[in-house]
Amino acid sequence: MICFTLFRVPVIIHPTLWVMLALLGSLFTGFATGVAGVALFAVALFFCLLLHEMGHALVGRMLGGGSPEVYLAWLGGDCCNESARLTRMQGVLMTAAGPLASLLPALVVAVVLSIVLGSVGEGFLAVGNFALGHVSAALLEQYPPMVLVFALYLVQICVWWSVLNLLPVFPLDGGQIMHGLMRSAASMHRMSFTFACILAFFFLALGEWWMVFIMGALAFFNYRCIRNQAD
Repeated sequence: MICFTLFRVPVIIHPTLWVMLALLGSLFTGFATGVAGVALFAVALFFCLLLHEMGHALVGRMLGGGSPEVYLAWLGGDCCNESARLTRMQGVLMTAAGPLASLLPALVVAVVLSIVLGSVGEGFLAVGNFALGHVSAALLEQYPPMVLVFALYLVQICVWWSVLNLLPVFPLDGGQIMHGLMRSAASMHRMSFTFACILAFFFLALGEWWMVFIMGALAFFNYRCIRNQAD
C-alpha cells in the first residue's frame, strides 16, 4: 500500500493498481514505443485516475463538507465521504466533477499547443486529433518523439476515460448522475440496462470487444438490480 495526502485528502493506492497499469500499458501500446512508451502510458493513466477521484473528493468536500478519502485499485478508484451532507443536486455536481477533472490534462495540452502553434483553434484541433490517435507532421518536427507520445497517451486516456464514465449507465458516473436526477431507482436501472444493451451492440458492430464485455457486464448488473427490486 502507498499512502499520502493531497490537498488534505488521504489517498491510498493498492498494489493491484500498478499491476493493472503495466498490463494495460503493454496491451494498448503493444510495445510499439518500447518499454519507455509503456511506462509513459501507465503514468498518464495513473494521473487520469487520480484526477478523476480528486475531482469527486474536492468538490464533494466544498459542497457538503466531511472528510473524503480516495482509494485506487485495479482499474479505477473510489471516493468515500460518508460524513458529507449533500443535497440531490449537490451529489450530481460532485459526481460530474470526476469526469470533468480528468479532462484537465487534455485542456492543458490544448493550451500549450495553442501557444506553440500560435492559434487557439489549431491547438484544440491538434488535441482532437490526439484523441483519435493522429499527430500532425508539424508537431513531429517540433517535439521530441517521447514528449509527443506522452501527450498523445495523456489526451487519449483523459478524453476517452471521461467519455466512458459519462455514459448513462449505472454505476458509471453518468448513471449516477441519472440516478440523482430521477426519483425512481427502478426506472434508472431500466434505462441503464437499455443503454448498456444498445451500446454493447454498437461496440459489437465496431469490433470493440473490450467495450462489448464492459457494457455486457453493466447490462447484467442493472438487470440483477431490476430483478432484486421486483422481488
